[in-house]
Amino acid sequence: MRDDAHVVITDSGLGGLAICAALERGLRLSAEPRCVRLTYVNAWPFEDCGYNDLPDEEARARVFDSALARIAQMQPHGILIACNTLSILYPRTAFSRHPALPVRGIVDAGVDLFAARLDEQPEASIVLLGTKTTVESGEHRARLAGRHISRKRVAAVSCHGLAGAIERDVEGTRAAELVAECAARAAAAAPPGTTLFLGLCCTHYGYVAAHLTDAVARLTPRRVEALDPNLQLTASLLADPAFIGAGERGSGRVTVDLVSKVALSETARTGIARLVEPVSPATAAALLSYALVPDLF
Repeated sequence: MRDDAHVVITDSGLGGLAICAALERGLRLSAEPRCVRLTYVNAWPFEDCGYNDLPDEEARARVFDSALARIAQMQPHGILIACNTLSILYPRTAFSRHPALPVRGIVDAGVDLFAARLDEQPEASIVLLGTKTTVESGEHRARLAGRHISRKRVAAVSCHGLAGAIERDVEGTRAAELVAECAARAAAAAPPGTTLFLGLCCTHYGYVAAHLTDAVARLTPRRVEALDPNLQLTASLLADPAFIGAGERGSGRVTVDLVSKVALSETARTGIARLVEPVSPATAAALLSYALVPDLF
């Protein structure tokens, strides 16, 4: 019987599929291939309501806690929270107090990336773009200050609704409108400096990073560069066999499954699948043939 390693990747939507795709590709092409099962859990909680629409942080953490308890029943070797909102909520969950397995979030990777680039370019500044929960938490700004990055070089802008619009139709009119609105707020809030970094603090935003960069660049004479933590997080995971799990070596068989508590429209599935397919056909196929589990948590 095969002893496949098992990793669960979760996000409040499909943004984290970009990380799932990069992880699948990295494992598949590894010089030391292993048998690994990747299960992507779409932890979007309700058909008509996401975490940022819930009344307060306590309610958000309570719902995510239920999702984590269900994920633990899948008996993974590790849980990857491929979502800034959920990574910030995680320490507020009961599950986080006594986790029986390794849990990694994306916030650390983002802070590492942003701090490194700001250290490389002392005259640059950054605008952090995220969901309402992520921006209101102040987590990224506080951690950057802890890395001795002056608060005067850092601003943060909430792009509420953008992640949902990207997911519903990444090429749709509403997503384009919200990209323009977010870009205008980012340009207005930007601290002075040379290069202007856009810190993408939502995994969904990577899908429209080029659009965001172009939109901000049209509003400022400065050089604009988006910083996406997805690849940095993936690289750190691939270098951490303790998190992935040992698995059976030799065949390099990597599988991907996707389960969702809420129904995913054909537009959402085909749009995101088209973006991740060049990196990981297996991840695109898992999205197109996902399992709908309404009582998932």
